[in-house]
Amino acid sequence: MKRRMIFMLLCCLLLVSCAGETENAESDASFQFYYPRTGYASKGAFCAAPAQIDAEQTSLSDLLTAYLQSPVPENCGPVVPDGWRLSKAEMDGNSALIRFTGTSVSGLERSVTLACLAQTLLQLDTVDSVYAFLPGETDPVLLTERDIQTKDLGMLPQEELMVYYVPDADMRYLTAQTLSAEAMTEAEKPAFLMNFLLEELTGSCIPEGTTLLDISVENGVCTVNLSSGFVKNLPRSFACERMAVYAIVNSLTEFDSITTVDFWVTGAPLDTLYLMDLSAGVSRDESVIAASANKDTVDITLYPARSADGLLVPIARMPEAKSDSTVAELALEALLRYEGGNGLVRCVPAGTKLLSLRLENGTCTVDLTGEFLGGCKDAQEEAYAVRSVIATMCALPEIQSVEILVEGLEPSYRDGSLALAHRIEAAWLAE
Repeated sequence: MKRRMIFMLLCCLLLVSCAGETENAESDASFQFYYPRTGYASKGAFCAAPAQIDAEQTSLSDLLTAYLQSPVPENCGPVVPDGWRLSKAEMDGNSALIRFTGTSVSGLERSVTLACLAQTLLQLDTVDSVYAFLPGETDPVLLTERDIQTKDLGMLPQEELMVYYVPDADMRYLTAQTLSAEAMTEAEKPAFLMNFLLEELTGSCIPEGTTLLDISVENGVCTVNLSSGFVKNLPRSFACERMAVYAIVNSLTEFDSITTVDFWVTGAPLDTLYLMDLSAGVSRDESVIAASANKDTVDITLYPARSADGLLVPIARMPEAKSDSTVAELALEALLRYEGGNGLVRCVPAGTKLLSLRLENGTCTVDLTGEFLGGCKDAQEEAYAVRSVIATMCALPEIQSVEILVEGLEPSYRDGSLALAHRIEAAWLAE
């Protein structure tokens, strides 16, 4: 998906930038509709016509309907391919979300359509990005003002787009951003992007005083050597260090040449931060990336364990909402599916399934299959499994205590004291 999105953005950039300057409308109207010109003349690839509505006072849906139904100027073609229909148009903050139904078209037609839509909608003060959901495409195409050029850039240095990730305000998920940079060799890109990240993210998840000492790529492994400020000034918070690590890892692994990242500090391998185990290198984690705005999801917190000591740590997840499942059921199912990785391990034995879940007066009763106990080798593993389930359930505001059943019966633990565990305890947690 990420490669396809970048390709489509580049198509829009190249198509518009190489065609010449957009023709000015013969009107002083403040808002204009853009159309693709047929037979790209020297006047430009697109033409504009004044909109006969008050764009700022019109809903996005009504504006797009008027745009798509407006008369096409002479020597221009329709905005969208024949057979496409607008099925949804709404605002999400400062993002315009638009969806079309119909059949897939060529890359050229798709790029022309995106360029016209973006040039039109980005005139609005309330819109700073456009998410277009196109027929035949699973994921949306994101366009912002920096992706649309209307001048002839043929004599200027070529530019390309890079994708990087920044944490949200709650330090739970990463969101994708695009950076336009002057074209460079593949070998130069990691250092360029890493220096950009350190500048862009300082003060959010990257601590003050962090500088890049060296960076190299060999056999898919990118070794990032940072100054001591990265460790000394990093807040002692699992959420903060997780965002710092994955903002770097997920950004660098956008490059095809990089699959994992090794962290070094002042020339020596960094095995651990405050809570994260980095000793085996860190691979990309898509689950840290926030779900796209069009998906109906729920925000939950799972509690797997650190491989080093079995202490629990919180990780955010956004499973897709289901009409036949409660949030509690979605959270527990996500925990049962969790595979671990990058220094974290699953606590609940593989193969464990949820038989039933009941919530009454703040108490959640879960009934699990026999693998929950049968898959544990000893009392310690049973303790980790019980703690993980209780902590994950109690992270939900509607749950205060948890009762665990196995095949409908009260479990017989190797350590009888586990039967008394119903609420999350501070001693279970790494922080």
